[in-house]
Amino acid sequence: MEENIAYMYISTIKLSQSWWNLSIEEKRKILTSLEEAEGEIRKDAISLKRYISLRSDYDIIYWLSSFDTTIIPELRYAILSSFREHGNENYSMLSIYKPSPYVQSKNFDIKAFLSTEPLRYFIAYPMKKSVDWYLLPYNERKQIMDEHIKMAMTHPKNRGIRSYTTYSFGIGDYEFVVIYEAPSLSDWVDVVEALREAKARKWITKEEPILVGENEGLEVLLK
Repeated sequence: MEENIAYMYISTIKLSQSWWNLSIEEKRKILTSLEEAEGEIRKDAISLKRYISLRSDYDIIYWLSSFDTTIIPELRYAILSSFREHGNENYSMLSIYKPSPYVQSKNFDIKAFLSTEPLRYFIAYPMKKSVDWYLLPYNERKQIMDEHIKMAMTHPKNRGIRSYTTYSFGIGDYEFVVIYEAPSLSDWVDVVEALREAKARKWITKEEPILVGENEGLEVLLK
């Protein structure tokens, strides 16, 4: 286990048309198997959170945090084995969570921070910055990021929003995966809109696709 580092894996599941043709009893049997598989994964994970998608691109979102990468394929195959022909993974993101170079934090307990109960809403997206950003002196980059962080932290609508900046250099087609939990989606939108005025926006080149989910039980899939 690497000290103060956690692996993050976000996966989206799209249910096939055959799922909606199943009877409620058949669906319930599959979902029971899925929940049992999730329980086994949680024994070895820091955290495993599941959300129902609020977008039509996918139906379920999983967010896994772990000290070991071996659990990642275990989760993938457990989900696929449960759904079989009725669901497929259609998008995923891999990243590493570690202390930010721009924020000084002592005695940061990653496990405690990631083991919190989920908030109502989940938002995540990959992010990439231009080459010019990395050619700026560190102190200038820190000053720009300090402004960005201050704008976010002091916004009146930032009430309980949790932020996780994770790193994907060399392991993804992007440089970061930015993850948020929020108690209010409307407050979240207001904060993001205000941050469009931050100087740091100048160097961002990619922020899609955006995943949005709600902390809701699987019963909604029995319809």
